[in-house]
Amino acid sequence: MNTNLSIIIPTLNEESYLPGLLEAIGRQTWPPLEIIIADAGSTDHTVEIAQKAGYRVVPGGSPARGRNAGVTVARGDIFLFLDADVLPEPAFLSRALDEFNRRRLDVATCPVQALGGNLTDTAMHKAANIFIQAVQPFSPHAPGFCIFARRQTHESVCGFDETLYMSEDHDYVRRITAQGRRFGVLHVPIPVSVRRLDTDGRWNVALRYTFLTINQLIGDRFNQAMFDRYLGEYRFGYHQHPSGFHHRTQINKGFHRIGQTALTSIRQSATTVQKQTCAFVRKFQPGLAEDVRKRPSVHPNQFTETSNIYKDQNAG
Repeated sequence: MNTNLSIIIPTLNEESYLPGLLEAIGRQTWPPLEIIIADAGSTDHTVEIAQKAGYRVVPGGSPARGRNAGVTVARGDIFLFLDADVLPEPAFLSRALDEFNRRRLDVATCPVQALGGNLTDTAMHKAANIFIQAVQPFSPHAPGFCIFARRQTHESVCGFDETLYMSEDHDYVRRITAQGRRFGVLHVPIPVSVRRLDTDGRWNVALRYTFLTINQLIGDRFNQAMFDRYLGEYRFGYHQHPSGFHHRTQINKGFHRIGQTALTSIRQSATTVQKQTCAFVRKFQPGLAEDVRKRPSVHPNQFTETSNIYKDQNAG
């Protein structure tokens, strides 16, 4: 793979999360060309941690401004925008870049996987993945904590809109696809913390993104002032500190396995009920049973089509 990749990470007081991410990047089977930290004026040890690790630090600002600032000094031909609270698996870059290039995408994101959350958080993230896949053809969405973009693609839209504090990620990919460029959701997941859910509250976050989704689906430009007025101001860098964040990956994987087992059981039960129903009806009304069997049914692959993003998460 001859791709030169620049990883750009906007930060603000990320001393609790950044070391874990940098360590995870250091374990990648395919290392990036460079890592750039765009810091928004941290008052903790974030900058010191980045510089001690030997990575370049540039002045940042909002997430959008930080990403754009990182691009101005980046040398790669592909950019990967990450947030400090993600923990990619060792084969993440290799698998993601291979798919990104093989599908000839211009911009892409990855399905999300909750880190350190409960079963509700796992379900919320899976629902978000299904939604992103479903609306991809007409309303592309990409969470800002993981976006791949080619240099020419980024420059064609003049980067992220720095007037936006939320939804700048979705606005970014929508402007790119409006030019006829290719957007896709890769099959390799990106684990991310649930700190925003813990800090802002799950109900509040759900309302925020419901509002954003409706706003985007009807084609209106995101109204930051109205959003702040009714749903609360978004504060970059304001979040709860982790409690064993980097040690909870295995717990989340356990939740994932439980969820997958439950879905498998539901599919098997549905198939059994369908067969028993047909057998029962056939016994008393053969003609009706034959009609039921001819009706199109949901194939098991249709259940996994939107969740196949998890199939090979432990592969490679």
